[in-house]
Amino acid sequence: TANEGDFKGGSRGMTVFQMDGSIIYDSGSSFEELAVQHGHYPEDRSENKGSEPESIEYGNFGGAGHLFLGSERGSFVSVYSVDSASGVPSFLQLLPAPLGPEGLLAIPSRNLLLASGENDDPSFGVRSTVMVYELQDAEPQYPQILSAVVDGKPIGWSALSGMAATGDEELLAVWDSYYSESRIFTIDVSQTPALITDAVTIQGGSGDLDPEGITIAPDGTYWIASEGDASGERPNRLLQTDALGNVLKEVRLPKRIENCRAKSENTGTLGSGFEGLTAVEGAVPGTKHRYKRGDYYLLVAQQRGWSYSTRGCRWIDDDPFNLNPDEPLATRLWAYDVKRNKWTHFYYMLEAVPLEASWVGLSEITRVKGGFVVIERDNRTGDFGQIKRLVYFSDRALKDKIVTRSEKKVYDLLPALNATNGWITDKPEGVAVTPSGDVYVVTDNDGVEDWSGETWFLSLGNIASLFE
Repeated sequence: TANEGDFKGGSRGMTVFQMDGSIIYDSGSSFEELAVQHGHYPEDRSENKGSEPESIEYGNFGGAGHLFLGSERGSFVSVYSVDSASGVPSFLQLLPAPLGPEGLLAIPSRNLLLASGENDDPSFGVRSTVMVYELQDAEPQYPQILSAVVDGKPIGWSALSGMAATGDEELLAVWDSYYSESRIFTIDVSQTPALITDAVTIQGGSGDLDPEGITIAPDGTYWIASEGDASGERPNRLLQTDALGNVLKEVRLPKRIENCRAKSENTGTLGSGFEGLTAVEGAVPGTKHRYKRGDYYLLVAQQRGWSYSTRGCRWIDDDPFNLNPDEPLATRLWAYDVKRNKWTHFYYMLEAVPLEASWVGLSEITRVKGGFVVIERDNRTGDFGQIKRLVYFSDRALKDKIVTRSEKKVYDLLPALNATNGWITDKPEGVAVTPSGDVYVVTDNDGVEDWSGETWFLSLGNIASLFE
C-alpha cells in the first residue's frame, strides 16, 4: 500500500503485507529521505502530508520483481527490487515524474513503466502528461546530482542557483530564497552522478537573502549575489563570506539608485535584480585605475532591464528611448571595484522576446579565459521554451560599455535538456567552469513547488569545444 497520510496526516511511505495482514516491510521515513537526497522533497508540504505517496504498482520484469511508488507532491517515482523469497523491497532508482503522478502502470512485456500526472498548468506552464520509462541494461540517466548521507541523514538541498568552481573536481553552489536559511553547498563532480558532500549556512549580515550567484575571489573569500525585489524592501546586495559562511562584508548599490527603485510611482520592469556574479582579477575596464597586485572587481549580471517613468530616475532606465518600455531590450552588467568601493555598469543587449514568452534575461555570469560566459534564457517551459543558452563574449566587448548581439557566441542548451524527452524547465540557473575548462550547468527546480522537482546537472565538456 501507498500510505498517503490521510489518516491523521501520519504515514508518508509504503507498507508490504502478507495476505493474512501481517507486515513484511514498512518504509518508515526512508521514502521522504530519498526525496530529500534527490532534491525532490516538497518543503512547502512538510506540515501537511509531505511527499504524499499516492500510487503503487508491481511488475515482474524478466523474472525480477519490481515495485514502483509514486510521490504526488514530490513528482517522482521510487523504484525498488523485490526479494522473491522474503518480499522485502530494496531501493534501486528514483525517476522524475509528471506533476502530481496519480497513476502508474507497469508493462513488463515491453520493459515499460507509465506514469500519469494529474496536474495541469495552462497555458504556458507544465501541462498534464504521461511519461514513459524503459528498463535498459545501462547506467541510469537520472539523477544527475544527489546528496551524500551524513550521520544517517541526507544533506537537504533543492532550488540550486549560482555555481562556481573551486578546482577541477569540486564546485560550490547556493540555493535561492525559496528557503529562509541561505546555504553554500559543496559538489563533488569527480563521480557520476555528482554528489553534494557538504552544506554551510550563511550567517551574519542584514539577512533576508535571495542568493542567486557565488564566486571565489583571488583572496580566497567567497562573494554571493543576493537579488533584490521591486519595492526595494529586499535590496540587491553583494556579500563577502569566509568558507564557513560567515559574512565579512555587505555591499549595496549606491543610495541614489536604491532611492529611485523605492519610489512608489515607478512603472515598468523593476523587479529583476542581481542574478549571478564572477570575480575578475585586474582593474575595471574603461576606468582610469591601473592594475595593482591584488586588485579585483566583481561583474554582476542583472536579470532583466529596468524601465523607469519617474522624473529624476530616467538616468538608470535601460530603455531611455522607450523602444520597448514594458520589457527593455538591454540589461546591465554591474561592475563593483572592491578596493575602491566604486560601482559602474555595462549594457548587455538581450535577444528579442519570443512570441510565447514574457521576457528574456540573464541568470548567471562566469569568468573564463579571455572573456565571460552568461546564461541567457526566456521564461517559458516545456515546448514553449525557445531561448535556453550559454553565451560567450570576450573582454574586448566591454571596451565600449555595451555587449552587442554581434559580439556573442552561442551554445544552445535545448538539445541537452531534450536528451531524455522529458519536460524542460524554464530555469537553467548556474554555470561553473573548472580551471581545466570543463563546463557544468544546473537548473533551478523551484523547491518542487509548481514544478516537478526534476534537476538537470549537465556536464557539457570543455569550453573550447562549445563555442567553436
